[in-house]
Amino acid sequence: MESIVLIGFMGAGKTTISRELAETLNYQRVDMDDVLVDRIGPINVYFEEHGEPSFREHETNLLKEAVQQSSVIATGGGVILQKENQKILSDKMVVYLKTDPDVLVERIRNDRENIRPNAANKNDGEIKHLFFSREKLYEKLAKVTVDTSHRTPQEIVAEIMEKVGL
Repeated sequence: MESIVLIGFMGAGKTTISRELAETLNYQRVDMDDVLVDRIGPINVYFEEHGEPSFREHETNLLKEAVQQSSVIATGGGVILQKENQKILSDKMVVYLKTDPDVLVERIRNDRENIRPNAANKNDGEIKHLFFSREKLYEKLAKVTVDTSHRTPQEIVAEIMEKVGL
């Protein structure tokens, strides 16, 4: 059994869907943001103190580790930006959780649990611009695309399983 890697913009539902999918499949689950917080501390603080390039290096190392085991992997929204990560993901079962940009902004604004360094100081238009700047990469890397805009986690997981052939 190979890993299933969930990609998508912040607020697309990667953490929630990875929980539900891993439980349904009885797979291990790796939430890359959670693991990175355990290793390097709060991501927003790390970003400020060490910069995005250093953070992305940690992210790449973790991605390399995570894809070695059969698991459901919830990536960070920017994991697709590094060429090395694109290469790692090129032959993996990558599922793009696609979400309407207005829904993303609403979810990001209403999320009280996650502090998102790439959204904290941006207005809605800037967040959408960031989404649109990444959208083609998400689409290019995905083997399967599932819309998460106005659906329950159970509906999304069922569609992923159907499209992945599980």
